[in-house]
Amino acid sequence: MPEDEKQNGTAQPETDGDAELKAMNVIVAALKPLQEEQRTRVLEYVLGRFGAVPLQPQLGSVVVPASASGSMPPGGSAHTRQVQDIRSLKEAKNPKSANEMAALVAYYVSELAPASERQNAITKADIEKYFKSAGFRLPADAAFTLVNAKDAGYLDRIGSGQYKLNPVGYNLVAHRMGGDEKNKPRRKR
Repeated sequence: MPEDEKQNGTAQPETDGDAELKAMNVIVAALKPLQEEQRTRVLEYVLGRFGAVPLQPQLGSVVVPASASGSMPPGGSAHTRQVQDIRSLKEAKNPKSANEMAALVAYYVSELAPASERQNAITKADIEKYFKSAGFRLPADAAFTLVNAKDAGYLDRIGSGQYKLNPVGYNLVAHRMGGDEKNKPRRKR
């Protein structure tokens, strides 16, 4: 505020518009150094976090890379394929193990499932139900699959027999599964 306004008491109180402009400037400054794809992810998360838009713009919308190599077409856009059920998601993401499939189930029920099926955590019964529905080979003991997926770092235990997708599991399913080879860690030879 200018000194002359402070001295003669003519300063106006900060309005909601001023606070909004300050917030916008902070957001623009934070997003400026990011790449377009990163900006999109950040904005989608923030808008969803504050309830402005659902975390998934369309129920069942999953970004599938343009090619198996994970390369993007010019302009950086990806193909979007509608996922209506767990089987479609499994086919799009192609989990390589029961641990990855458990993370995929947790992702599906927390992010993409119809509202009546949506839940924050999964159990042994969910592993059995969704592995069957997806056409993925059933494990010998679904409870051990949950423990193994937790030990792999994809799930967090939140209660007796209940497991929740954590950020590592979310990133695995949302950004690394489904042929996006450029984001997968390289194995040492």
